[in-house]
Amino acid sequence: MAMHRAIQRIHTLMDAPRLKSFSLNPPKSVDVEYANGITFSLSAEFLRVYSPAADGKIRSIGGEKVISGRRHVGIMSAEPVGNYGVNFR
Repeated sequence: MAMHRAIQRIHTLMDAPRLKSFSLNPPKSVDVEYANGITFSLSAEFLRVYSPAADGKIRSIGGEKVISGRRHVGIMSAEPVGNYGVNFR
């Protein structure tokens, strides 16, 4: 079983697309392009809502999850963190 998991991990790492470009469009969005041609334009609001850091800001109102402070968020700068992370300010 451990060998099977190791092989899956190797395939996942080999199949993961490589980042080709990353451009910041302050304060509203980030554009990401991968070597396989796939591109994304990610809004500051989207990144705020789906960030793991947003978990502490989630509230439940009537059964719906609500994240406060997401609409008026902006990205002013971005710094690399480790091998693959990005810290937005």
